[in-house]
Amino acid sequence: MKHLFALACLFAAAASAEDASFEKPAYEATLPMRLEVGTTQSYAGKNYGYWRGADAELWIRYSAKFIPVLTINTQTRPGGTQESYGFFSYMNWTKNFYTTQGLSFAPQLSAFGTPQPIFFPKQRYDGKAYFKLPSEPKLVLDAGITYLDYGGTIKSEIFSAGFIYYPPKMVIDGNLFVNHNQPGGMVSAAGSVSAQYGREGKYWLGATVSGGHEAYRYFAAQPVDVNLNGYSASVFFRKWITRRTGFVLGLDHQTKFTAYSRIGATAKMFFEF
Repeated sequence: MKHLFALACLFAAAASAEDASFEKPAYEATLPMRLEVGTTQSYAGKNYGYWRGADAELWIRYSAKFIPVLTINTQTRPGGTQESYGFFSYMNWTKNFYTTQGLSFAPQLSAFGTPQPIFFPKQRYDGKAYFKLPSEPKLVLDAGITYLDYGGTIKSEIFSAGFIYYPPKMVIDGNLFVNHNQPGGMVSAAGSVSAQYGREGKYWLGATVSGGHEAYRYFAAQPVDVNLNGYSASVFFRKWITRRTGFVLGLDHQTKFTAYSRIGATAKMFFEF
């Protein structure tokens, strides 16, 4: 069952590969640090049950050239709880070129040496390059790769290409993903479009829709090739209450046809100092 949970995350990982990079670092903000903590609650049908999670992020923005982010995530499902620890960063190389890169790991054994359920990759590595067009500075093209290792033979590479467009007071982001999953060398594809409106230091209101195909090989009594179509949608509202504090509220829905549907809510607080 733990491998089924891990494999079920592969399509979600493709759709969420941009989550960390969609909200751009707060170059307009003068406060160099942001601590953000929150919780996610969701329910998945067809006996997948009640899921809950908690996360924390520390943004260190002393330099506009290099912005590191430290992350901690936990997720609890009927099968148990697992944690993930990560590092993510922005690096501005020139005025027209910057990259994001990150890594994370999730222990598969508890502090007492007992096996934990697998909800996060054992190891994850992300890299993405962004190219600002000199002739159209509001348009950015990007390409990236994500590597996921759930342990054993369960691995995945996600290749992506997309764009970011900056109309007045907006950010529009589109991406295509091609997933190569092991075992079995299964190939699938997905896409996402996001938009947010607002201003740093005031508020952001945003939405994301994504969908595509999921293909992987699951080992039970014998190998089974799984092919699913699915889609997801989410909205969020980020609001500064004061110069130093604010909150984030979000709703999301995910459907994997013939598997399950899930609905969830997110609540976070952030502190800048």
